[in-house]
Amino acid sequence: MIDYSISTGETTLFCKVSGSGEPLLLLHGNEEDHTIFEHQIPFLSKFYQVIALDSRGHGRSDHGEECLTFQRMAEDVVTVLDYFKLEKTNIIGFSDGGNLGLYVASHFPIRVDNLIVVGANYKPNGLKTKEFLYVKGLFYYLKVSGYISKAKQKRMEIIDLMWHQLKLNEKDLKNITARTLVVVGENDVIKKKHSEVMHTLLLKSTIITIPEATHFLMIEKPDVFNSIVRDFLLKN
Repeated sequence: MIDYSISTGETTLFCKVSGSGEPLLLLHGNEEDHTIFEHQIPFLSKFYQVIALDSRGHGRSDHGEECLTFQRMAEDVVTVLDYFKLEKTNIIGFSDGGNLGLYVASHFPIRVDNLIVVGANYKPNGLKTKEFLYVKGLFYYLKVSGYISKAKQKRMEIIDLMWHQLKLNEKDLKNITARTLVVVGENDVIKKKHSEVMHTLLLKSTIITIPEATHFLMIEKPDVFNSIVRDFLLKN
């Protein structure tokens, strides 16, 4: 496994690369980093060139001075692909990383081969009510605290990726040409109806619900999830 620091021109992104073969980019969720995939990287590296990225403002990647948006983060993904001279990649995105994967696939479709989104929601209200209220409350707390704390302001921008910055719509999803696998847990924080609607909007999608699993199904049932990923990618 090799560490890389990649310049975007105004900030630096960190990623770990392991294995060889077709590229497979891993995108983590909100307030996480690439280590969320600790149960996937060793397995997937046997078959693919795994690029485990810390998204802008997360882990060992810089936040930058500009406001954190999915547009900027999607452009970061393109920068990473260009750095490794990759025309396109497979993507696994978890939670907010799944939303980022949807954004990349809809706005830069020629750069995505196959897409796997895990616990993704293309609209903020795709979250169940309790979780969405928590996001709103935390955002307002950080907004007030941000007037006196730069760290709180930056964290507010990260939390806001789950609310105001999530600007995907039905047209965006219909523009996605990549084969897409939608994976959700039976007890996910994402509304079941929302996942089903997302599945119907994606032209080349399959949806799988993992029984007795929550939002963190990759951690709870890694062997099941890894097998699903491998089977899906092999069918390409």
